[in-house]
Amino acid sequence: MRRLSLILALGLTLAGCATAPAPGTDSGPLRYRCDGGKGFTAAWNQPGDTAKVTAGGVSKALPHAPAASGARYASGAYEIWGKGESARLSGFPGGPYNNCRVG
Repeated sequence: MRRLSLILALGLTLAGCATAPAPGTDSGPLRYRCDGGKGFTAAWNQPGDTAKVTAGGVSKALPHAPAASGARYASGAYEIWGKGESARLSGFPGGPYNNCRVG
């Protein structure tokens, strides 16, 4: 019984530490805050293997692109690259969007 209580307590503690979905995993729109007071929203791993990004008044569905690490979606000059809860966005009006974090 004591072991079960410990396992349940640990599970509840870890659940309380849950964060926003990491880039490359299915998510609803996540709000990112970046250097210079900039920001954008991104929904990762959407239907058609796209990321839906809105920044600078422009919305784009970007297709998945190869990345050595993290998740990358790109089309022409538009690109979002993320790892963990951080991301970088380029090609959108008002950019570049650097050192961005969910929040």
